[in-house]
Amino acid sequence: MLQFEDECQNATCRLIESNLGVGTWSLDPATDRSYWSRGFYELLGLDPGTVSPSYEEFDRRVHPDDRCPKHQLKALLREGSSLNRDLRIIRPNGRQHWIFSQIQLLLDAAGRPIRIQGLAHDITKYREALLSVRGDAERYSALLSIAEGLVWTAGPTGCITVLRHGKTPKRNGPSLPYGSSWLDLLHEDERDVALKDWEESVEKRRLYDAVHRVLQQDGTYRWSRCRATPILNPDGSIQEWIGKFADAPIEDLSSLSARSPELTGAQIRAARGILNWPVKQLAERAGISPAVVRRLEENDGILQVSRELKETLQKILSDAGIELLFPQFGKPGIRPR
Repeated sequence: MLQFEDECQNATCRLIESNLGVGTWSLDPATDRSYWSRGFYELLGLDPGTVSPSYEEFDRRVHPDDRCPKHQLKALLREGSSLNRDLRIIRPNGRQHWIFSQIQLLLDAAGRPIRIQGLAHDITKYREALLSVRGDAERYSALLSIAEGLVWTAGPTGCITVLRHGKTPKRNGPSLPYGSSWLDLLHEDERDVALKDWEESVEKRRLYDAVHRVLQQDGTYRWSRCRATPILNPDGSIQEWIGKFADAPIEDLSSLSARSPELTGAQIRAARGILNWPVKQLAERAGISPAVVRRLEENDGILQVSRELKETLQKILSDAGIELLFPQFGKPGIRPR
């Protein structure tokens, strides 16, 4: 029965070692004799029994930069502590493997050391993956260092988590706090349009690309090309956004300045206030009902009516002494002549 239990235990240990890439060893501090398991031999790239196990034999196969002086084992004996570390071993075929080594001192009932026990785990694939990730991170940092403009990272909703290339931009003196939306960096005249486009980009998880006036560190605004791309989770949800503000190309500004004037409801409402006209008066001059005028004024944006009606309204207001302003950038406005 005892033999059967020993065989089961040995089979279990062998199964664990072969499937998990681990091996064990032990050292008798009294006699300096060592024992290596089959899995430990295989970690070193050796067939079991081909070399006599010893600390010196193992140390000879460790990378020179990772070797542990034997006095550390003596310190382990004195202090009763454990020793855990990553190290490289060089197999007979010249290949290098990373292992995680755990060493622990075992004591008898009287507190005397009876055995030093070690466990080694092959972590080569994890180390290689770590090096790959680290290399990607270094390349990403290098790209950021040569990228022009303000690079930022934001959460799924656009709240800033990282601002690169200089200090946090300021508005009216105080720093813009992290956690604010990147939209807070835009000129107030661009925010409404930007918010609408941004919400569409978030909904469709697609690139955001537009031209806006962006706050600079000295408190001024500068026309910039705003681009942001989402980084997605495995389930397709947005993990974060990576974006950049860079000086807008001349062709982008030219296309903006070429936009034709479009009368807005806000202009009609403001003009009527300056002229002190009731709704009925404007309606009669334009040949439309008061209800239509009210509906047009409720919408601050561009009027969704015929070109003829827009031109009629513009002429009526202009003849009454109202100058309609259509700046190249920003919201349309009005002023008395």
